[in-house]
Amino acid sequence: MSSAVRPVRSWIAIVAVPLFAFLTLCAWSFASPVGSSPDDDFHLASIWCGLGERPGLCETAPDSADAAPTARMIPAALVNAPCFAFRPEQSAGCWDPAASGMALVARANVDGLYPRLFYTAASVFASTDPQFSVIAIRLANSAFAVGLLTAVFFALPRRVRPALLISVIATSVPLGVFVFASTNPSSWAMLSAATVWTSLYGATRATGRRRWVLCALAIFGAIVGAGARADAAIFAVYAVALALILGVRSLRQQRWPISTALVICVISAAFYMSARQGGAAFGGLDPSAHALTLSQHISNMFEIPSLWTGALGGSNLGWFDTRMPAIVWVPATVVFAGALFVGIHRPTRRRMTAVTLALLALWAVPFVMLAQSNAMVGSTVQPRYLLPLMLIAVGVASLRPDAERAWDGPRYAVAAVGLWVAMTVGLHQNLSRYISGGGGRIDAGAPGSWWWPGVPDPLFIWMAGSAAFAGMLLTIWIATRGRGRRAPDAALLRAPRGSQPTEITGSAST
Repeated sequence: MSSAVRPVRSWIAIVAVPLFAFLTLCAWSFASPVGSSPDDDFHLASIWCGLGERPGLCETAPDSADAAPTARMIPAALVNAPCFAFRPEQSAGCWDPAASGMALVARANVDGLYPRLFYTAASVFASTDPQFSVIAIRLANSAFAVGLLTAVFFALPRRVRPALLISVIATSVPLGVFVFASTNPSSWAMLSAATVWTSLYGATRATGRRRWVLCALAIFGAIVGAGARADAAIFAVYAVALALILGVRSLRQQRWPISTALVICVISAAFYMSARQGGAAFGGLDPSAHALTLSQHISNMFEIPSLWTGALGGSNLGWFDTRMPAIVWVPATVVFAGALFVGIHRPTRRRMTAVTLALLALWAVPFVMLAQSNAMVGSTVQPRYLLPLMLIAVGVASLRPDAERAWDGPRYAVAAVGLWVAMTVGLHQNLSRYISGGGGRIDAGAPGSWWWPGVPDPLFIWMAGSAAFAGMLLTIWIATRGRGRRAPDAALLRAPRGSQPTEITGSAST
């Protein structure tokens, strides 16, 4: 391809890839009703009370011996929204969005169980119209995720960018896109995991203004995650450790990345200590349960990988009541495993150390949490809790200097087709479950069905989401085709001891 065509192709990709990614998340935003993400009874109440007490939105519960200290009055329609939870045959038609008045909700984040930042930010969109507000939150959350990932991507040195792109895409279907386009704080935990380590590592490989920007993005990503979930604060510190292992070779020449790492650790510790949820990391999620036997601990150890496949469709979506068929989780799991194996190719000692630590964390963190909670795999510890660790593991493994060459050709085509099939079928299943109670139809006119007022019909949403995801994958292929055939810049990952990494400039950095 001529040099004159390549810049045009790159500029088209700069606009098209984020746009297609946002449209994909938009489809998922409309693919489920209010109250459909896990624990939404708590999260929605916490969002409506995120800015404190407001008449008609969040009010103090009336004096009653039965009312808990965390109880609040919120719009009645929100309280009754998850009427379909745990009932896979029940469509969302059971919900009455026109319910008026205020109703008592037993729990909300008014006592600091979770960090408050996510709920405060989302609370800006809270109103007396739950449908409009929830869609606004989902679309804003989707735009925020795409915007931050895009900013980090273009701030990174070019040879580091594939690691970010591969990690997000290889772990996004189906649970990732469902959570990114939801009202669940786990979306910010995933976003933080994808951006903190890449930004900080990129800062160790860059100089000048680019380094400053990456340090700022790393800090911002840590605030986003730690402000949403206490475990995300721990993951941010873990991401910092991996980035320093990978990138720091001279303390004198890496003062700013190291200073940034210290700032992230302080911020994460502050958010962690401010949330009571953080106690679960040491006391477990349900320490009052009966202690596990040795055989049960061994069983948990052998069953941990089911949590990884669960995040890729092996577990049901929503309130664990939206089943994903094998054609969703099998190709998604193959792509995830393939990304790990493709990435681990002729690794340096530092990268092998980081990959080993990342894979050990994927096994050890859920095992320890289950042991402390006296729980078995399949209860208490949910697959979405591990998605941040999965993002980091794939990203670190994909940090090979010739990543573009490794994915240029049939390998990318097979992975893209597999993910597209998984995403398309997963979106269809999600729509069908809420519209017709899992009857396999996308028909808003079916008896007892549900759909958003004033929104194009479900078939259009499904086709648009599927086409947008295909467009994103195709644009990435067109934009990167042939680039990997150039000699890899191994100096990025194999800088001599004590040398100062140089920033990639010119066309190589855009």
